[in-house]
Amino acid sequence: MARKAKTDKPPKVKKQGKLKQMFRVYQMTRKTDKRLGLILLGVLTVMVLLVFASGACPVDTELQPCAEAPRNVVIVIGLAAIAAGLLVTPFAFLGEVIARRRIVYRGAWSRAARRGVLVGLVIATLAGLRLGDALSVPIAIFVVILAGVAEWFAARRDQ
Repeated sequence: MARKAKTDKPPKVKKQGKLKQMFRVYQMTRKTDKRLGLILLGVLTVMVLLVFASGACPVDTELQPCAEAPRNVVIVIGLAAIAAGLLVTPFAFLGEVIARRRIVYRGAWSRAARRGVLVGLVIATLAGLRLGDALSVPIAIFVVILAGVAEWFAARRDQ
């Protein structure tokens, strides 16, 4: 009886790093769900908003002077509007798919993007009016109705 040589070991497999593995999972998931990148971009924008807002000084006080306070507030408003628009867009697409009984027509993503942009603009407008001390309930209602009318006219043009 001959002994087997010890060189019959299986070859060593190089392990993947965590980031490379996460990227491969993202690529495989993206093949089945095309909206994943947009949703992740919206979540990333929300995270950037939270990190920036937690570290930035919002107002200039006597005890804590802050020369960059107006710039910080504008950046937070812009990030909030972008985050809201990015997060509304895929859900507007899903709402349209459900409303049309699971049939995706041409232009569905462009209509969803338009609705996301409208939401972002409404948020930025209301926040800007609030900063200028010009926001009141009738003006806020007018801005929301104006966005609804703009969407209604755009939807009628699409038909």
